[in-house]
Amino acid sequence: MILVAAILTYIRCMQSVAPNGNSPSLRLKIEDQQLQHRPIISIIDDDDSMRGALKSLVTSLGFKAYTFASAEQFLDSPRLNDTSCLITDLQMPGLTGIELQQSLLAQDRHIPMIFVTAFPEERMRARAMEAGALGFLGKPFDSSTLVELIDQAVESGRKA
Repeated sequence: MILVAAILTYIRCMQSVAPNGNSPSLRLKIEDQQLQHRPIISIIDDDDSMRGALKSLVTSLGFKAYTFASAEQFLDSPRLNDTSCLITDLQMPGLTGIELQQSLLAQDRHIPMIFVTAFPEERMRARAMEAGALGFLGKPFDSSTLVELIDQAVESGRKA
């Protein structure tokens, strides 16, 4: 409790001596706004451990991450309208990743997509890439490749 009181006293003191526009509370407000406007990466995979691992990677990069166990969950979510990049499994119960891609394109939604799959068939890779996917990675994949693709997706969203 004494430590909390000391910290609060320090912050008040710093606010009174900081030049205008550079107070710690103002810096905190700016940082909070920047965090609120971080790009959103949505992750769809029916494998809980894969969703968790991808979410950890994405959040370690400073992005917001939301996970979904199915394409249908994603399509019914508010994240449909603010996702900057979509990482999706190819084969899932219900809609597959390819069917999700087709559905989004039919709705004129051009969300940058990265496919991850344990079954990297060339025919499916070609189909996904022809429809505009940024990447098609076989599991296990190199995380640096995924990071590069996420950066590409976010950058393309900033230019749009």
